[in-house]
Amino acid sequence: MSTNSVVAYLRTDGSIVSSYVHYDGYETGVGMTLLEHFNDDKSALGVSVGGYYSSLSEDLDASLRDSVHNEEPEMFDSMEEFEMYLMENSHLEYGYLWTGGKWMVATWSHETIGYGHDARYESTWNGFAWLVPAFVRSGRKVIDRFRDMALEDNRDGRNEYDEYADELEVVVDKWHRYGMGEIATEAMAA
Repeated sequence: MSTNSVVAYLRTDGSIVSSYVHYDGYETGVGMTLLEHFNDDKSALGVSVGGYYSSLSEDLDASLRDSVHNEEPEMFDSMEEFEMYLMENSHLEYGYLWTGGKWMVATWSHETIGYGHDARYESTWNGFAWLVPAFVRSGRKVIDRFRDMALEDNRDGRNEYDEYADELEVVVDKWHRYGMGEIATEAMAA
């Protein structure tokens, strides 16, 4: 199963260029890759003009070369047009936008009302928020899930889930410190 996302760049004229990423669109997938490897203006623009990625890795050329499709990037004249595109395309679960020198993430909340054949689904657009806190929150949940899986699967001591949790925790802690530093800097400037 895929988690679809869009990676976009807001230009100074207000237009937006975006690329589609088919797999791992969640914050600890594409979001982490953006923070770790495409977190400056030039790299953010570069990843946003690729057009189509099956998956996104730190190597942009390999990501493009390994993609199953070769599509042009989507262009939007305004933020309003881009947001409407995100809201109207139900297959998209995450939208990432480089603006103001940082990555933002847009998400939707989904609610199932009723049961079985009578169930209906409502989706609520949450808009954009800074990616760093969203990544930290999501990352902590994934770490906890990996730790729980490690306990369930713990036959001979540590296992791959412990290793995944340890690796992710290093990255999450780094971005947590960064985010707290940014918040403190903004508060002191106010």
